[in-house]
Amino acid sequence: MTTLYVVEQGAVLAKSDSRIVVRKGSAILQEIPLHQLKQVVIFGNAVLTGAALRALLRQGVDVAYLSRRGAYRGRIQPPCSPHVRLREAQYRRARDEAFCLRAGRAFIAAKLAHMGALLRRQRHRPPAVEEALRRLSRLRSRLAEAESLEEIRGYEGAATAAYFRGFRSLLRGPSHWGFDRRRAHPPTDPVNVLLSLGYTLLYNAVHAAVELVGLDPYRGFYHQPKRGHAALASDLMEEWRPLIVDSLVLTLVNRGDLTPDDFRREGPQGQGRVRLRRPGLERFLKHFDRKLDRRVYHPRLDRRLRYQSCIEHQVRHFVRVLLGQERDYRPFREG
Repeated sequence: MTTLYVVEQGAVLAKSDSRIVVRKGSAILQEIPLHQLKQVVIFGNAVLTGAALRALLRQGVDVAYLSRRGAYRGRIQPPCSPHVRLREAQYRRARDEAFCLRAGRAFIAAKLAHMGALLRRQRHRPPAVEEALRRLSRLRSRLAEAESLEEIRGYEGAATAAYFRGFRSLLRGPSHWGFDRRRAHPPTDPVNVLLSLGYTLLYNAVHAAVELVGLDPYRGFYHQPKRGHAALASDLMEEWRPLIVDSLVLTLVNRGDLTPDDFRREGPQGQGRVRLRRPGLERFLKHFDRKLDRRVYHPRLDRRLRYQSCIEHQVRHFVRVLLGQERDYRPFREG
C-alpha cells in the first residue's frame, strides 16, 4: 500500500479502469492501481474528477489537501465505521480530568524520552547537546509529578526549547542553516520549513490511523479542542515527532540530500517566507515515505514492523485503554 503525492499544480486525477491516473494536459504524470493506494495527498491546486473520487471512497482511500507549502487544509474521507460505543467511551474519558492528566503525562514523557534518545545517538556531542540531555532528564523527573495539563505544557515547552538548542548544534552547514530555534508560524529558515512539513505529514498519517479505528480525531485529551484541529491526532503524534521527523530532517540536511539551494525566500529583496522548491519537495516526500516504510523492532509485539504499522498499533492500544481493557497508555519504545 502506498501514498500518492500530487505536487504538480493544475494536475487532474482521473479514474481509468481500475487505476488512478494523474494528468496535466495530454501528459500522464503518474498512475497507480486503486488496490495499491492507502491515501492521496494533494499539494495546492489539483482537481479530482467525480469518477476518481467515487472510486477512491469505494476503495476506502481518503484524500488529504495541503497548501503548496505543506500546510494542512482538510480531507475527504470514506464514511467512518459506526463505532458508537468506542466514541462514547472516548467522550466520557475526555471529561475525566485524572484520565486526561495520565494520558498527557504519557504522551509528553514519550516525546521527551525520544528527544533524548535522538541526541544520545549522535557520535559527536557538542556542549549544547550535553546541556540539553541534562535539562531533558530534569524535566522528565518533574513531569512525572505534574498535577495539571498546564504544568505538563510548561515542562514540554521548556524541554522543546532545550532540545532544539542541542539539535541546532548537530546541523552541518553554513551557520547551522540559519536555524536558531523552533519557529512554526511561519517557519523562518529551511530547517524549520522541513520540520513543519514533516510534522504536517506525520499529523496526516496519525489522523488517518485514528479515523481507521473509528475514534473522533477532534476530541483530544492533552491538546485543547479548536476549530479545524484534530486534537487527538496531535496527542498521538507527539511520541513520533523525534523518531520520524526530527531524525529524518537531521539526516537529510547533514547528508546533503537537501541543500540551501533547494529553498528560496519570497518577497522583495528575498526578505519574505522561505519556500522549498519543487525538486526538494519531491525528494523530501520520497524520503518521508521511506521512513514510514522502515521496519523497526516493536518490543511489546516482539517483531519488526513498519513505522506506519507501529503508529496504527499504538492507536489501537489507546482504543483498548479507552474501553478499559488496559489501564494506562504505554508509549512506543524503539527496541
